Amino acid sequence: MNIKRILVPLDASIYTEGATETACRIARTHGASVSGVAVLDSPEIRSSIVPAIGPYYPMMLDAVQEKLKHAEQVLQESLERFAKTCSDAGVKHAETEYEGIPAQKLLESSIFYDLVVSGLETSFHFETRGGRGDTIDQLLAKTATPILAVPPTGMKDPAQVVIAFDGSFGASRALRDFMLYAAPYRPDLTVISAGLEPAQSDFLLSNAARLLRAHGFDSVELVASDEEIENAIPESLRTASDLIVAGIHSRHKIKDFFVGSFTSKLIKQGDTALFLSH
Repeated sequence: MNIKRILVPLDASIYTEGATETACRIARTHGASVSGVAVLDSPEIRSSIVPAIGPYYPMMLDAVQEKLKHAEQVLQESLERFAKTCSDAGVKHAETEYEGIPAQKLLESSIFYDLVVSGLETSFHFETRGGRGDTIDQLLAKTATPILAVPPTGMKDPAQVVIAFDGSFGASRALRDFMLYAAPYRPDLTVISAGLEPAQSDFLLSNAARLLRAHGFDSVELVASDEEIENAIPESLRTASDLIVAGIHSRHKIKDFFVGSFTSKLIKQGDTALFLSH
């Protein structure tokens, strides 16, 4: 099986260009189509300006319309850039714009795709929030579709990949989703268990290696660390890797084994691509 449908959330940030280029690269390899989705954040724009009632209410309505018009223009430009990038890459593509709460609309859309390619940071609320954009935490908390989150420069075809594996449902799902994505590339893999008993690590790593090799991944290195995951992956390995694969435990938002301080740190650093699944 190949990946056939890829979703790219579009916004005004520099991350969108990297995500689009990465999605096109994957689409060419897998023979997939790419869909760009932009969401006009009208609820937050309205709530940030309009009071419930008062003498300035009519004036505030005009201000809302101006902000909505500007946001619409920004999103149209994002859609046009996305379409041009896909056309230049020779990739089949489609563009859609919704109005509503961005995370909600993207979650509703994502279930119909094999992969979401997003920036490590997003700017869905560019009209109402200053400073750095939001990270992808809201999408990570709920989506059933694997997410490839990339830095603003995007991600090349993976040659060196680290897989953080603890045998949990989330980690197992991430491993299987990753195999579907990575099958055409055959990267060198380092599978790491962290903070587990030696017998458990040996069982998990040896069986993960058997599964990977059965699917054609011949270069598999196994690492069992008694450190927690934050310290189990050396900085030299992290910086040399094109991608880190991890699972998400859906019963927690930010506080479980892999979507904890380690993954949160990687997201904030913004220079290492992450492949994440529930």
